[in-house]
Amino acid sequence: MKYRQTRRHLAPYLAILLLVVVGIAITESLHKVVADRALQLQRTEAFGVISQLRAQLESEINSVLYLSNGLISYVTVRPEVDVEQWRALAAEIVRGTAHVRNIGLAPDNVIRFIYPVQGNEAALGLEYEKSESQWPAVKRAIDGGVMVLAGPLNLVQGGVALIARTPIYTHADLDGATRYWGLASVVIDAESLFKAAGIHDQVSGYRIAIMGRDGVGEQGGMVFGSPDVFAQALAKMKIFFPNGHWVIAAVPDGVSVSFWMGQHITRLVGYGFLSVLSLLLVMLVRLYHASEGEAMHDQLTGLPNRRLMIERINQLAALHERSGIGFALYFIDLNGFKAINDNFGHVAGDAVLVEVGRRLIQVVRSSDTVARTGGDEFMVLQPGVKSDAAAKTVAEKMGAALGVPFQYRFEPIDISAAIGVSIYPEDTDTVDKLIMIADDRMYDHKAEIKIKNAAHTGVRQYDN
Repeated sequence: MKYRQTRRHLAPYLAILLLVVVGIAITESLHKVVADRALQLQRTEAFGVISQLRAQLESEINSVLYLSNGLISYVTVRPEVDVEQWRALAAEIVRGTAHVRNIGLAPDNVIRFIYPVQGNEAALGLEYEKSESQWPAVKRAIDGGVMVLAGPLNLVQGGVALIARTPIYTHADLDGATRYWGLASVVIDAESLFKAAGIHDQVSGYRIAIMGRDGVGEQGGMVFGSPDVFAQALAKMKIFFPNGHWVIAAVPDGVSVSFWMGQHITRLVGYGFLSVLSLLLVMLVRLYHASEGEAMHDQLTGLPNRRLMIERINQLAALHERSGIGFALYFIDLNGFKAINDNFGHVAGDAVLVEVGRRLIQVVRSSDTVARTGGDEFMVLQPGVKSDAAAKTVAEKMGAALGVPFQYRFEPIDISAAIGVSIYPEDTDTVDKLIMIADDRMYDHKAEIKIKNAAHTGVRQYDN
């Protein structure tokens, strides 16, 4: 019986728990959809940002490299360089762009000519084949016969720059064959170039980085920014220039991304709503149980009322069909309760009713049910009783417990009760008839008490 009651009590909470689980599943599904959508929008925006940066950077690089073509053509035609004419040509190239730091010629891979000389004296006489940092890119240009954009690298004359090196081949006079003459180098100020192209650590809410030292793409080292950007890159794109490329990447900076576009807003709303809903449902269930408890219990004594007692009698009757366990039902009616109310007041009468309930609970077992079924009437349900003798013994204990005067405000109040008992299924196998038998026997007992009292006093009668 207690198991059924516990199961019935827990069923609404299990339903709420199931609702919470389903709500979590729905919230996480919506979170994934919204997060994927937000990520796609961010990726599209990131591609837009780096696409613009790529176009600007390619434009700046190619404009510089285009200016150097005149220098290459000059040396190809005039391998015996006229210093004054070369300086004039170099001055025009440097004047044509703000990014060119200096221009140099390296016949036989040794820098012999440089413009402007001032500030770049340390570069004169540099032998590329002896420079561990510069020779790999130089050799790649020579072997491929094409221009190679190397760097960024530290210059011997100080500073960090990109270097566009182009191998120069001249025509021999006799057989028309070409021979390797040396290299032309255009040194580009990296900081100036990136600034002109709009390349910064953060652009429009995205961290920017470029990889591909010496024009070999992601196989090369960092050109600009932090390697962390590539580890978390949301978008990547290649930057092309003659005979090589870089890779530009972008990742949200984590600060400028709108909160309402953040991936956690769905969880915040979903779990917030689910928490409020769950709390309201739990409160409703508790209110329901509380109201049900009030409907099933006597407000004065806190004991089960007639409705709950009838329900438990029916449960024990159903249990008997499976287990064969019988039970006893006791009807208890106080004698002279009206006189107590008249002589001591209704507050005293209420105190007597509470005391009667307490005494009955002390007499019976914890598995028994004591109920106040109305007015001054009580019922006790006791499973496992099989004989009239056992039931009468319990009834006598009840009568003795109730016969002790009740002290109310230092004044004793006499209490007595008439008790009737019926046994299921010995007396009957019908619940309604079982109740009727116990009630009839209680009135029979009450009549016996009146006769005894009349015989002793000759006058006094209990008025119920």
